[in-house]
Formats: sequence, C-alpha cells, structure tokens
Amino acid sequence: MRADGKDDVRFEEVVWARRRDIPLRYALVSEEWDGEQTLWTPCADMDGLFVDRVPRRETLTLVGCRPTGRLLKAADRARREPVELGHLFVPVEFPDDHPDAWDGWWVHYWDLEEAVVVGSRPSALGPGLFDLVLEAEVIGPTTPTGRTGAVGEPESAEIGIHNGTGSRIGECRRIEGLYTERPEPEPEPLRLVGCEPTDRLLARLVHPRADGDRLDLLVLDRTGRPIRTEENLHLQIAGARPSRLGGALIDVDVTVRAGLGHRPAGAARPVWDAWYEGVPRERNAWAGLPTAAREEWLRFTTGTSGEVPVGGTCHLDGRFVTDVPGFRCALGEAVGGPGRHLHQCWGVLLGCPCGGEDVRGPFTLVWHDADTARRALAGVSVDPAGELPYVEHVVRFLEETGITVVLR
Repeated sequence: MRADGKDDVRFEEVVWARRRDIPLRYALVSEEWDGEQTLWTPCADMDGLFVDRVPRRETLTLVGCRPTGRLLKAADRARREPVELGHLFVPVEFPDDHPDAWDGWWVHYWDLEEAVVVGSRPSALGPGLFDLVLEAEVIGPTTPTGRTGAVGEPESAEIGIHNGTGSRIGECRRIEGLYTERPEPEPEPLRLVGCEPTDRLLARLVHPRADGDRLDLLVLDRTGRPIRTEENLHLQIAGARPSRLGGALIDVDVTVRAGLGHRPAGAARPVWDAWYEGVPRERNAWAGLPTAAREEWLRFTTGTSGEVPVGGTCHLDGRFVTDVPGFRCALGEAVGGPGRHLHQCWGVLLGCPCGGEDVRGPFTLVWHDADTARRALAGVSVDPAGELPYVEHVVRFLEETGITVVLR
C-alpha cells in the first residue's frame, strides 16, 4: 500500500493505482504488433458477463456411417433406446480438387455437444453401413488458423466421427443437417462498471470505431494479480455514463462482436468470487460445486507436472469425485496442492493422439474412496472400444505416464 492510501496493481510492467474502497476485478488491455501492451481501463465489475445460455438442440443424420467400437455398440442399442455419447468431434476433410482447398488440404472442424443417438437403421448406401440419427448441440465450423474459405458443404468429403477430441469411432459419407444455415447470434451487450477514464478510453468514446477494437480481458484477484486472461475480445463501445459507484468513474456499454467464446453461466459466479480472494489454500474448496461450476474452477487452476519426488507418494481424496471435472480437481490437488491441475493433455482420455505431456516421476498415487467415482461414473465411458468404465480407463492412462495407481 502506498502512503497516499491507494493500492498498486501490477501486471507485467504496468502499475495501476486505485482507491481502496472501490474493488478492482478486471482490466482491458490492447496488444500491439510488437507485443507491447497498453492499458485501456481497469474496472470494478461487469454487468452481463454471466449468461445462462439455452443450448440449441438439432437433429442430424450420419448417412452411410461405418461405426466401430463404442459407436457400433450405440448403433445396435439405439434400435431399442436412446444412447448418450457425450462430446463428439467431427472433422470434414475436403477432397484435394475442391475449390476451397488450400494447397490440396482443407478441413472444417465441428463439435457435437451432448450427442445422443436416437435412431439407427441400415443404410441404402451399402452393406454394413448405417444411417444414425443424432440429437446434439452443433458448434462450428472452425478452420485451421490462417486459412480462409467458404463454409459450404462439399459434394464429397471424408468425414470422421471422433470420441471426444481424438480416437476415431466411425466415419460416414455425409451428415444431413450439419451445414444447415443457422441464424447469426446477436452481438451480446456488456456493461463495464466503475471504469477509470483513461486517455485511450476517452479517445475512443469521442471517436468510436465502427469495427470495434480487439482487446484482452484480464481477470484480477483482490491483490491485483491477473489470475485469468480472455484473449481477443472484439468490443465495440456503445456509450458511457457516470458510474453508479460514484466519483470520477464511468460505466461503459460495449457490444461483444467476438471473443468470450466461453461466457460463464450464472452458476459460475461463486467460482469467480472465490478466486477473487486468491488461490485457495485448503483442499476440496470446489467440492460443494455442481459439475458446470467445477469445470469453471478448473479454468482458474494452474498446471503442475508433479512436484512429487521420484519414487514418492501422493494421496487423492476421492470422497467428492462424483463427476469428471471433480476427478481432475482432486487429482490436481493430490499432485500439486490446492488450485492446481495435472499438466496433461486430458484429450488423451478421449483418444487424442498427442500422447499427453510429461509428468515428473515415477511416483505412486493412492486413490482413496475410489468406489465413489466407480459408482458415480459407472455410465461414463470414453474408451473408444466401449469396453472400459471411466475409472479403469483413467487408471490405465495414468499408469502409461509412469504413475503407479493404488485404489483404496
């Protein structure tokens, strides 16, 4: 604290002073081509940051599908009852001679969230093929960075059906309903509350840009330390007024044109409030949260490769492992302490071929109360073959990284 009663808030080379009776939770910065950052404004709060989005469910048909493993079993069961598949990843690979191809290569990447197989029938396109009817939330397409092209359906393409983020569990000729024209989402309003009227912000209020500005949002804790960054927000300033917090502060209305791809739901607010107080010091501070809030908790944690001494032992408290994010929270605390997650590509558990990142070891992980997870996750499977329950699949993965797992 400075002698004039103000707190210094630091981010890299920038120091901001703020009256102590006004909280400081966010800062907007711009980044120049050379990496230099410029402060736009710190602010105390944001109205409209937390949004409870209603998923838009759609019906798709995988035409001429050749399923394997888990998807093949789902195709059989779906003739009698719906089958939940969770998250599916679908790359649509264009043929080399397609006009949108770039150097003979072009891919659209789609995500199908909370996919459920609701129907299955033999396909007219050939023996051993199925037409599978899915219900899912469709997200995409995204394309490789730096590549541009029309988002149109190719006449022919190689379409893979992947379990989560990697392992292929089938392929199909086309997906009816995937390239359906969807309404563009309306730009979302956001109000920045308690902003300091910096020169950069005042200049933009006087001379607004029709195309907006690209900014990064820094989420700060009570000490002013950045604990999270949301990059490349495309914000357009719509207006300003004296702040409801008083003084010389202002409230600024902005429109979010892009970015904030993960706008937190209302249930996530307690997570943001908890981390505003700093990195948690006690374990299981996340235990009372629902699944979606536990996912949000993980976005604040920092990675650990495992500071356990070679040949040492760490203990996982399994009492609250009732869902997948709960397992990752408990594992991170077991290996690195509160506020940590195991620094791995967890897409490996969904079949990602990257192999994960190295963990320091070998060491032993004692998983206490493992039966809690066995019961809670009995219906969860990410094994592409559809054979192993989630807990057994996780144990196999951890042991492949050099961690000896003891279940108790």
